[in-house]
Amino acid sequence: MLEKKKHVVSRRDMLKLSVESFLAFLAVGTVSVATARADYVRPPGALSPDKFTSTCMRCGACEEVCPTKAIQLVDISRDLINTGTSHIDYRYGGCTAWKTTCLRCVQACPTNALAPQDPIKPIGVARVRQKECVNCMACFQWCPIEGAVRFPNPHGGSFIHKDDIPTELKLRDSPYKPWVDTEKCVGCGLCAHYCIVPCIDLLPRERG
Repeated sequence: MLEKKKHVVSRRDMLKLSVESFLAFLAVGTVSVATARADYVRPPGALSPDKFTSTCMRCGACEEVCPTKAIQLVDISRDLINTGTSHIDYRYGGCTAWKTTCLRCVQACPTNALAPQDPIKPIGVARVRQKECVNCMACFQWCPIEGAVRFPNPHGGSFIHKDDIPTELKLRDSPYKPWVDTEKCVGCGLCAHYCIVPCIDLLPRERG
């Protein structure tokens, strides 16, 4: 009977492997720390970034009850520290809490990482990349806050209702493009979700 050849790992090989593993861990950890506070728009009622990360038990209850699927869980490939915590991903949907008073995520949270608020505080802020905008006007249609999305008025002030904007101003190649009033925007992400280009970014409130 043939004997299996044994592979002997030297102390030098073990040390090298350990060092490489440690460096890889540090590299991943550095990315995690860098993104822990800055990259996420959390659901309504979320605690401060540090408290939210430590309080959230990664149960996924908020994701399951979100009617628009806007709530997604952070993937391990993106951020180890926040893996499994919830955030608003406008690619899947937008938060309708300011339009339909939906707070199912808050009601489902077992740890109060998402705590009840009255009134609901803004969770983020939208920004239009105007050079890419084609004036589809979806942002006006879907924004739940009157006056949060505005359009330049050559004669002064700004338009806040789509129907008031003259057709010649909202053509695809028009130099006039919508913009977001950061004081009124709540960061629901509905404008970004329905933008046909898309050319709207959703940022955490502290970066707005």
